[in-house]
Amino acid sequence: MTNSENHTESDVAAAVDAPETTSLALEISIAGEKVQFSVTLPSGPATWEHLLPFMRGLVKVSSDISQEYFSAQGQPISCRGGCAMCCRHRVPIAEFEAHRLRRLVESMPEPRRTEIIARFQAVEERIRAAGVAGSLDSDEPISLEEMTRRAGSYFRLMIACPFLEDESCSIYDERPLKCREHLVTSPAENCADPEQLPVVGLPLPLRVYLTTLLLDDEPGSPGIRWVPLNELISWTDAHAPEQPGRTGPELLHEFMSKLVQPNH
Repeated sequence: MTNSENHTESDVAAAVDAPETTSLALEISIAGEKVQFSVTLPSGPATWEHLLPFMRGLVKVSSDISQEYFSAQGQPISCRGGCAMCCRHRVPIAEFEAHRLRRLVESMPEPRRTEIIARFQAVEERIRAAGVAGSLDSDEPISLEEMTRRAGSYFRLMIACPFLEDESCSIYDERPLKCREHLVTSPAENCADPEQLPVVGLPLPLRVYLTTLLLDDEPGSPGIRWVPLNELISWTDAHAPEQPGRTGPELLHEFMSKLVQPNH
């Protein structure tokens, strides 16, 4: 990878189309590499979804840089097509991602739309039957530790993501940020039993998905707000989409100020 790359936004349109946009040039240091981005956003009121193409671009570059480095160290990723054990996890997504995915489901032709909704409903029935704690009946923020504990309980149920078909993601181009970040360098078969076998995730210089869970958080909040992907239908039924508020540049400034860059 060269020390400088240009990435221009081109993705699915956001929910709200602004009549006027502004283009901003950013240079970001990612694991010591200077990467240039051109971000086009509404100059007026916007939502977090308008930043999604930029967020996806950050994940792509962060992942590419990390894969290149660890492959050179003899630790290439082991994820392959048809290896979908990660699609049995409880995937945390931001609220704006939840509403975008719900619109995706609603845009599907029949009978596929009804089939996908039925899959989500079946998953929620299994969760309640198993007594696994979740956010089905609560909007209270939770800690990262509690989120991890719930994730372990859910994984043991081995419930496939409703979007999984023939061990492949049926909405791959629209998959959540968390799914885009999840790669491992340990043997793929270890992912089937992470409590007994070591599973080593690919370290990333940026944690974009985690940053989205920190957006609009309230000072002093005891935890973070998130939506489990498996509860997409019930959660979006109960919550209205975000309305445009701050300008696109203001949202970009907040996102960049909170962008998580862990030390590896």
